[in-house]
Amino acid sequence: MSNTSKTGSRKTTFVLSAILVLLVLFALTVFVIIPAYNHYYITHIQYPVYGGMTDELKDSELYKDLQSGKTICFLGDSITSGAETNGIAWYHPLIPYIKGERYNISRGGWMVYHLLEQKEQIPVADVYVIAIGVNDIVFSWGSYAAHTPEDFAERIGKLAENIRSASPDAKIYFVSPWIYFDKDAECNERGVQYRAALNDWCDKNGCICIDPEPVLESIINSENRDKYMFDYLHPNAPEGIGLYSYAVLKSNHDQTSSTLPQDK
Repeated sequence: MSNTSKTGSRKTTFVLSAILVLLVLFALTVFVIIPAYNHYYITHIQYPVYGGMTDELKDSELYKDLQSGKTICFLGDSITSGAETNGIAWYHPLIPYIKGERYNISRGGWMVYHLLEQKEQIPVADVYVIAIGVNDIVFSWGSYAAHTPEDFAERIGKLAENIRSASPDAKIYFVSPWIYFDKDAECNERGVQYRAALNDWCDKNGCICIDPEPVLESIINSENRDKYMFDYLHPNAPEGIGLYSYAVLKSNHDQTSSTLPQDK
């Protein structure tokens, strides 16, 4: 082989090796370094509660449980998993105020059915905050959905039974199905019925029902929806999740205040 051929072969090998190294570096950057950086950044940044953590919000029963050092488990769907907000859950602004260990069992698209399927994965905890049901309402035609308010309440009861079998003394909060927009009258009425069924079940079975929809609806409709919503169903971040955290504590505070004896 001539010297020219050997030189050309070495150059080709060098170029191919350089290209391979660049491809490996590119893959590491795209699939490892950037996701790791984004995850670190997202999970370490603090997202404010809408309007700040006021004394009124601190007076809610849920806030006091968050501060108690008790173990907290959040369960839910995409809004709890943060599927549309880079993994940022609706309660992320509350994390600085959670003094105990916390767990999250959630996934995008989940209905009550799917949480029932997670019975063995739900950890033992002191407090459970369960925000589920909007997919049962919006996608009621789905094979996994609760097709009636009665079916919805029955499944909620089975979920609470599963939790109590593992954590008999736990406190259970149910957050009413989240707000949604741009649906027909039938879907909206279904939402009213499912929320009422959940509230009625909680009243009869020793669980706490928090309905943030009136607070969310009032603020979102009085301001710009795009400021808070990623789409018709999911909040954005940081404004949306800040508002959702506020609405849950505000609703819980107002609910607790309305049940206290009034001074005469």
